[in-house]
Amino acid sequence: MMKQPGPASPAGLSGSKEHKKGEVKTAGGAAAVREQQLDQYFTFRDELKEVEFKRHDMPTPWMNYLSNGTFHTMLSHAGGGVAFYKSPQIWRITRYRFFHLPTDRSGPYIYLQDAGTGRYWCPTYEPAFQKPQEWSSSHGLGYTRFEAQEDEVAAKTVYFVGPYENSLIWNLTLTNNSPAVKVLNVYAYAEFGMMEFMRELQWQCYNKHQVSVQYHPKEALVYKYGVENQPKPEETPLVYMMSDTPLHSYDGDREEFIGSYRSESNPAAIEQGGCTGSTLLGGDPCGALQVQVTLQPGETRTVNFFLGTAMNEAEVEQAIEHSREADFVARSYAALKENWDSYLGAWNCELPDADAQRMLNIWNPYQAQRNFLFSRNISFYATGTFRGVGFRDTAQDILAVAPFDPEAAKEKVRLLLGQQYQDGHVNHYFFPNEGWDPVTSIHSDDHLWTALAVWDILAETGDAGFLQESLPFYDGGEGTLYEHLKRAIDFTASRLGPNGFPLMLRSDWNDQLFRVCRQGKGESIWTAMQLGTVLLRMKDLAAASGHPEHAAGYEAMYEKQKDLVNTLGWDGQWFRRAVMDDGRFLGTDEHDEAKIWLNAQTWATLSGMAEPDKAVQAMDSVRDILDTELGIKKLHPSITTFPDPADPLTNYNKGTGENGAVFCHANTWAIIAECMLGRGDQAYKYYRQLIPNVAMEQAGIWRYKAEPYVYASNLFGPESDKFGLANVSWLTGTAAWMYIAATQYIMGIKPVLEGLSIDPCIPSEWEGFTVNRRFRGCLYEISVTNSSHSCKGVKEIRVDGQRLEGNVVPAYPEKARVKVEVIL
Repeated sequence: MMKQPGPASPAGLSGSKEHKKGEVKTAGGAAAVREQQLDQYFTFRDELKEVEFKRHDMPTPWMNYLSNGTFHTMLSHAGGGVAFYKSPQIWRITRYRFFHLPTDRSGPYIYLQDAGTGRYWCPTYEPAFQKPQEWSSSHGLGYTRFEAQEDEVAAKTVYFVGPYENSLIWNLTLTNNSPAVKVLNVYAYAEFGMMEFMRELQWQCYNKHQVSVQYHPKEALVYKYGVENQPKPEETPLVYMMSDTPLHSYDGDREEFIGSYRSESNPAAIEQGGCTGSTLLGGDPCGALQVQVTLQPGETRTVNFFLGTAMNEAEVEQAIEHSREADFVARSYAALKENWDSYLGAWNCELPDADAQRMLNIWNPYQAQRNFLFSRNISFYATGTFRGVGFRDTAQDILAVAPFDPEAAKEKVRLLLGQQYQDGHVNHYFFPNEGWDPVTSIHSDDHLWTALAVWDILAETGDAGFLQESLPFYDGGEGTLYEHLKRAIDFTASRLGPNGFPLMLRSDWNDQLFRVCRQGKGESIWTAMQLGTVLLRMKDLAAASGHPEHAAGYEAMYEKQKDLVNTLGWDGQWFRRAVMDDGRFLGTDEHDEAKIWLNAQTWATLSGMAEPDKAVQAMDSVRDILDTELGIKKLHPSITTFPDPADPLTNYNKGTGENGAVFCHANTWAIIAECMLGRGDQAYKYYRQLIPNVAMEQAGIWRYKAEPYVYASNLFGPESDKFGLANVSWLTGTAAWMYIAATQYIMGIKPVLEGLSIDPCIPSEWEGFTVNRRFRGCLYEISVTNSSHSCKGVKEIRVDGQRLEGNVVPAYPEKARVKVEVIL
């Protein structure tokens, strides 16, 4: 544990120079002269799969997600966070004050008070005014740990959600390091919210009279949210809070515990003699438990608290009894660790780059799985009030989970296709837990993403029977999974614009483009490329589903779109982005703003549509115009007055969000495109510069701000005065696609229908790497040797010593492991 360093002053990038075509904007001073070195803030502990924090006052709360798939807690490095059951929209258990000051409040807090002196502090550092003398915290896979010491008492607290009960476990271990006996009052506190967050904001003055906190005779508090007109009252759980140590007292009324004109920093009950024994029949609820612990010199004691849900009083009692079993906490933690060890056992690599190795073995698949679980629902940036399950988002999240848990990936595909209409289009996002009506806007891309996910699942498992499953349509009837995919193609084919490209409809992947198609005439050249990518997969899926006769139609459609992309879609140095309602092209050198868009250049290659010379020229334009030392801009120049000063294409400020920011999600496709062109050095440059801790080192911690262990959605671009500021971390499609880009294109280890394709595209300076990859029940121990210092080109592959023809290693269902030697 480290003592907290002193405060640091902000420093960062200059960010104000105009970024002209062909120029790369510089970031300013070297890392060595920045305000604080990163290792004064955090350290990666790769052997434990953890990141350790050495101070509490990071630029933003750095979060972790604790979950068993049903009960969830988002918890920061300083102990702030929110707990919810299934949905943060209608079953949010605790309050978290987004955007308010003080930041990162409230949380599941523990207070330790010396019963003799009355002094108290928190092992999480926040929120009590008295701070521990020594402190650190760590995020691991599904748990967060705090270690602190004050007044010769050491406290270690591990928060996690285990698999056996729907509860957040607060595992507190106390050690008396003094020569005197210590009598401690230990308080656990959580502020309960009215579960429907939006209704709480609007109607709390009435709804608060319909909630209660009662004392349970098994020494627990039970919170009931019983507000009228709930969307799903029969599925709304009771919330319990308990300890495995006898209670000294408790409070269920926030006003009794916190007091008037106070906060979590100085609760009145702690300062005035302890909890009051309050319950609540209307008001502002909380759970506060007080236990007393006497520690002899050198003695260590463990106290566990539990914040959980159960569906009725009988289940609450069962959960209480279960949680108090002597080995319950230890078993729960062991099972959590075992689950993650098994999950991550699907992939392990040893690379010449320690930062990339850490991301690919630990943090990237961890983040991708959390994205798969939560879509874009709730984070420090997203309040968890409206998003639900986004169709396009979730379809892409599946890609990075299929290698680890193909059955979960299949189930998510089933969920998505239940939102498809008989004509082939889909709901934009929907609410499977809440039961609310979906958002029904029709976008040109949403329905096409599913085929990519299904192809990847088929390549991972070899299970073509999945395509024959019968699934319902949202508006009635049903069809096979393959029929759902085919109808998506048919929907796009029936909605082509005047030039023959797919109509933009509401928008495509770039949501801001709704303004180019408000009259219904706008066309998406990018969607033509996405369609082409999907059509190549559909030819395989047609054959696998017993419909090879469909392949010719898919091929003809592909060739027609390919011809359009290379003629009308080509601007001379790059590919155009769209056709606006008035017939003008978007993404052309003729205009002063938004001349070049990243996605059109990358997907021209991903789809295989770009003619070879145009593919190279387009990606050269990306390098020369869009790339910066902190990632590739989404478009250039940023938009201020285009196409009409009275009605510009976007309201985003220059260099932010959809308008000239470094959109990390879109950067992943540039990595893939460069790999497909065989340019491994350039591909790796794009990959490495967005590894979060690498980007933070370049930008400076007080400019980057977000977590250094998970990807962000975007960074402010060079036309912003905050160039390098990371936004919307954790829940972003960057996680899935970055994993695909690195493992399947840079490492080149990609499942295909026939087996495991091995075709690396690596930096020329690398002399090789190794990967252990689980595939169809067999462990592939792959070693790649690059003594020729090539970027791409497999010279020879041997499997268990036998030379292989081609670069697709077949499946070996009868073997536990095979040794694969690859020479470039």
